[in-house]
Amino acid sequence: MNKQTLRVATVRSQNPKGIGGCIFTGVQIDQHGNVLDARSYMVVRASNHILGRARVQVGQWWSVSGELTQNEIVVNGYKLTEWQVSASHAEMLLPSGEHIVTLIAENADFKGIGWVKARKLWETFGDELYRILDERNVPALTKVLSEDTACTVLTAWSTYGDTRTLSWLQANGFNTSIGRQVLAFFGTQTVDKIEADPYRLLSFCATWAQVDTLARERFGITDADPRRLQGAIEEACYRLFNAGHTVATQRMLIEHLALILNTHTQSCPWRQLIPQALSQGLTNGSYVIGTDGRLHPLGPFVMETGVARSISRRIAVGEQTLLSDFDIKMLTKAYEEAEGITLNPEQRAAVQTANANDFALITGGAGVGKTTVLKALHQMYEAAGWRVYQMALAGRAAKRMQEATGRPASTIANFLRKTDQSELEGHCAVIVDEASMTDVITMSRLCDLLPAHVRLLLVGDPHQLMPVGPGLVLHSLVQVAAIPQIELTVTKRYGGAIADAAHSIREGIWPDLPNDESAPIAFLPCDVQPSRYANVHDETLGNKVLRLYAQNTTSTQIISPIRNGLAGTKTLNALCQSAFTGTAPPLLVWSNEYAAKIYTGFRLGDVLLCTKNMWDWGLQNGALGRLFQIEDEPRLLRNEDGNEIGNVLAWVEWDDGERRPLLETMLDYLELGYVVTVHKAQGSQWGRVIVPITGNRLLDRTLVYTAVTRAQQQVILVGDKLAARRAVEGLPRARQRRIALGALLTDLLPREVPL
Repeated sequence: MNKQTLRVATVRSQNPKGIGGCIFTGVQIDQHGNVLDARSYMVVRASNHILGRARVQVGQWWSVSGELTQNEIVVNGYKLTEWQVSASHAEMLLPSGEHIVTLIAENADFKGIGWVKARKLWETFGDELYRILDERNVPALTKVLSEDTACTVLTAWSTYGDTRTLSWLQANGFNTSIGRQVLAFFGTQTVDKIEADPYRLLSFCATWAQVDTLARERFGITDADPRRLQGAIEEACYRLFNAGHTVATQRMLIEHLALILNTHTQSCPWRQLIPQALSQGLTNGSYVIGTDGRLHPLGPFVMETGVARSISRRIAVGEQTLLSDFDIKMLTKAYEEAEGITLNPEQRAAVQTANANDFALITGGAGVGKTTVLKALHQMYEAAGWRVYQMALAGRAAKRMQEATGRPASTIANFLRKTDQSELEGHCAVIVDEASMTDVITMSRLCDLLPAHVRLLLVGDPHQLMPVGPGLVLHSLVQVAAIPQIELTVTKRYGGAIADAAHSIREGIWPDLPNDESAPIAFLPCDVQPSRYANVHDETLGNKVLRLYAQNTTSTQIISPIRNGLAGTKTLNALCQSAFTGTAPPLLVWSNEYAAKIYTGFRLGDVLLCTKNMWDWGLQNGALGRLFQIEDEPRLLRNEDGNEIGNVLAWVEWDDGERRPLLETMLDYLELGYVVTVHKAQGSQWGRVIVPITGNRLLDRTLVYTAVTRAQQQVILVGDKLAARRAVEGLPRARQRRIALGALLTDLLPREVPL
């Protein structure tokens, strides 16, 4: 591992391939900025992770560490040595002495400043120039520059932050990104605040190892120092929240502290100091201790309390019917005649519940007619003169809502971003579908936005996947008896063996599944241990999945609980591509870095998965398509106004039947889609579904249930039957999350009064 100080000479690629980072060249310099060897230079590849938010610019000084490789090239008859380094560590430094002149003169951010003005700044102010720039002293700079140019210089300099503090943080192992966050919060008091309690850095995404090392080695903080234990408690709260918990028992806290402090013995002094540390945390607002003795980190506590208060106020209003019983009866009759259907008693009750309450839940498993109820509810709200905003967490789910109801729908994120409270005046209601996947952060933001008069209806299945983010919303609320709610149980999408098996799995009972690939639902056991001796004829998990998929690729979707491993989407997508399009023409894209076309990872005929909402193109996160045409050369595409949109590399036929161009800017948001995760599949339906299963920590009842209920005619599970059975019979992972929403809501309900 080599460490070099470089001055940036050129920037070859900023944000290469759209994934952040930078590729730049630099010359080696000493601590005074003198070039060590004019005949050699370095090409540095630094990832976004290494650079943080720093933007590499010509003239900057960087300390770079990484393995070096040597390459000799000849330019105009001169032999030059090019060293290449893939940076494992990179820190932006500040030029010493008058070398700040080079930085200002060569850096494009300092517009209007050339060598003459940069040199004059140094000659006028010398070392004082650093202080003037740090203090944003415009009057001082106007001795040399115009006021506008001085402001431009200060704006450019602000990207480097407070020089002394950044240097201090960098010297202690913290990157520029963390340094800027600390500066934005503490300002000129940064050093004093960190020296008083270095564990404050935990709030800025610094790792425990970094902060603890700094505290112990730089400031001599001991094991028994209350600041260290309080910092460890804060770190435990972060880790618990990242694991999905919003509240912790003392036992959970101690288990995490033992891991953080790297000591598990009962005699450790920190165990006796916990009450004192918790008491100090209460006084500075780090967390709240509930009446049951559980610890609530302040952030999650505020969010859950806000959601609970928002819901309780709507419940406290009592029944407020929009339409009379007679009007509901006539509306339902007209709806049934128009749709050619008959609502069952549960569906009728769901409509009546939404009609009578400002807040309600409609739950039910897959295929029980929740969409049918949603369409009826739109009829009801419109008849009552109410506006409806419908939304879901995922773009694909929002699109299905729109298609099913014939009314506009959006993602929750889009609604939050584009909606102002003034737009929610008057009679309006909000419907959230697939609410089981809505985490407490998203729900908190939604409740903060909605005025108290807005009706709120959550629709979903608490037996499907829990949120990826922290907390549990729908799962918690269905346990609160005071909440108006209706569960739909009559299966309409499918029946027979799939419905029976799905019901058993939902209840934690392993169904007796046949080893018959022609059955409506089956489990085909096979070897799930990787072997380098396996060949294409062996009935390994991968080969069996490929054979089954090849029987009917048109209406079949492979759904995996995991991304990595033998049954993961990455492995199986690679196998599928090799088997079905391995010899097809590849999709290539020009790379300025390599001065050649490079492989994108896709081939003609590949199934593609969209991983980001691209509303301008009518694409949602989770959309599937097939690459059906590759352009011989990229073709410039213009919009109706004649403005350039981008270069078309290929064309994709998406699952909505539309053929859309594939632009180079889209590549980072596409991946192979022969196999998708269960999370991506939630809410979708296919005629035939194949589910590969191996034992892993993520596998649980809800994953198996959600995967099985994506099928309309047939579902085949393949792999480790014992692992699948254990997952179904074990408790869902959602039960392991510790949350406080239900208890907070229950406490509020008796006291809450109508507004």
